[in-house]
Amino acid sequence: MKTHFSIKRSGINVGIAIVFGLVLPNSLLLAQSTSAQYTSVDISSAVTAGPVINAKTITSSPPKPAGELKTEAGARQFRVLLPPMKHTGAGLEQAQTATPLAAVPDAAQSSFRGFTGLTHLDQRFANGGNQFSHEPPDQGLAVGNDFVMEAVNCAINIYDVNGIVQLPRPLALTEIFGLPEELNRTTGVVNTSVGDPSCLFDPETQRWFVVAWAQLNRRTGEPLRESRLFLAVSKTADPTGDYKTFTFNTTGAADVDQAGPRIPDFPHFAVDRYGLYINWQEFAIDENGNPDGFIGTAIVAVSKRALIHTSGGSPPGRVQRFAIPFETGFEFRIWPAYIPPGQTPVLANGGTEYFLSSNIGFDSFNQIAVWALTNTSSLQTTSPNLHLKMTTVNTRVYHFPDFSVPQKNGFHPLGASKGLPVADLDAGPDTISSCEYVNGHVWGTLSSSMRDSNGNRIEVVDYFAFTPQITNTQLSASLFAQGIIAAPGRFLMYPAIALNKNNNGAIVFSLSGPNDFPTAAFARVIGTSVGPIRISREGNEPDDGFTCYPPFSNLVGRWGDYSAAAVNNVDATIWMATEYVPDINRSAQANWATYVTRFQP
Repeated sequence: MKTHFSIKRSGINVGIAIVFGLVLPNSLLLAQSTSAQYTSVDISSAVTAGPVINAKTITSSPPKPAGELKTEAGARQFRVLLPPMKHTGAGLEQAQTATPLAAVPDAAQSSFRGFTGLTHLDQRFANGGNQFSHEPPDQGLAVGNDFVMEAVNCAINIYDVNGIVQLPRPLALTEIFGLPEELNRTTGVVNTSVGDPSCLFDPETQRWFVVAWAQLNRRTGEPLRESRLFLAVSKTADPTGDYKTFTFNTTGAADVDQAGPRIPDFPHFAVDRYGLYINWQEFAIDENGNPDGFIGTAIVAVSKRALIHTSGGSPPGRVQRFAIPFETGFEFRIWPAYIPPGQTPVLANGGTEYFLSSNIGFDSFNQIAVWALTNTSSLQTTSPNLHLKMTTVNTRVYHFPDFSVPQKNGFHPLGASKGLPVADLDAGPDTISSCEYVNGHVWGTLSSSMRDSNGNRIEVVDYFAFTPQITNTQLSASLFAQGIIAAPGRFLMYPAIALNKNNNGAIVFSLSGPNDFPTAAFARVIGTSVGPIRISREGNEPDDGFTCYPPFSNLVGRWGDYSAAAVNNVDATIWMATEYVPDINRSAQANWATYVTRFQP
């Protein structure tokens, strides 16, 4: 749940050649020394158990009828919250070569297919319509046992691999966490509005996990200086069945820093053999209930065994939290590494979970941080003893996209009713946007910017892979691969990567431009080679949501904060989800949709 927040940053001219889709050898760049180590505190007392719910039972029962509340004052946008940053110069690299997308042959079109997933209409009218309108479509995706779970903003749906819906209707996030409806449209009473969902299937335990967060409010809608993080864990391998729920009181986050009430913004998580690991960014809540200054980032570790085996109604025991202050610029969004099916978690050093982060403290930078959380097996004991370390690795320069993204002109009834033209889209920050550990390497993606062969600034996808090593408790890492995905005149937003155990997979992203409506697209990854851009579902209209226009913004609409990708444990297929705009039924307030793509690499 993020408020629109714009920030201007410039790039620097680094004078290095960039080749589209080319991987640079790891011999070019070497690891740096370990920069920091951190300690954790126990926050078990802040975690309580919630109700056990059944997804199919809830969605089979009639929801509370929506009232005749006419106002869409219930329209809420997710906010982009960033810490302070420094300007480092001006200018962007110019690509030496670039191939127009239309000229690239694609011999493997038949190897992927997909379906439209959750739309704004779905999430707005989940739970009988007692929901807010939310933008942008924050994307969650989990795949396992030939089921596909999609979580977007404040709603969840479950499909089979053919896109056939497995629930009677979309499930509201408030329903899976056992909460009242977001907004009672009969009485106007406002309850907890849950968002920023992330979900995952763990093939080792055959369990499904869902995480989201909320800032609490009064029943009239005014925000309070209180926040919560919610976690749901399936009791079986069936994603339509029973879920245990847990609530983390994140208002004080154990109050080690004495920074006062805060929110756990943008939570994302992963699991290894022993634990579940959530990273979120903490922002202070001011006296009026508004997000204020950046406090720091947090990594929370919970015993996976405790989550699985505790009975409903019991908290999961020991919960450890690392508070990481913002000091060098790397301590912002620290993305935990997804481990694909068939890939053994790292058992060395008592169990290890890896993370990646970029440097958000500067508008351009040439290093990525590799993080390692070791001795994760101790989460199974009554006295967890975890060790968090970080090291940095030199990479090619990445840049904050300090511009808005154009989209093709077209039918936009909401904007036209206000006498306004088609808006641009927000480009998003250059933070790590996905992370995966496979075959000894940690892969990551982020959004960046550059100049194409025509000298025009475009948004591009940067990807990196690192080889971490821990020797005598010291963490080091080397660059294994890096590259760029781009095309002249196209803007590629919010990438996510998924590779199967054979190192084959894809990078998904949303594509837009002056000649393109917002479109779902991806590029194939084979080993360390990246193929051409493929269109999985072309858009049909421009984005025409309420955040495109005043009072929410001045013709820059909020687009997806993240895409998502995962691997099916049954056949090693790659599944991806991102945002696009189709020509289908819409709500009055927004017309975005998501597209779910199945790809056989």
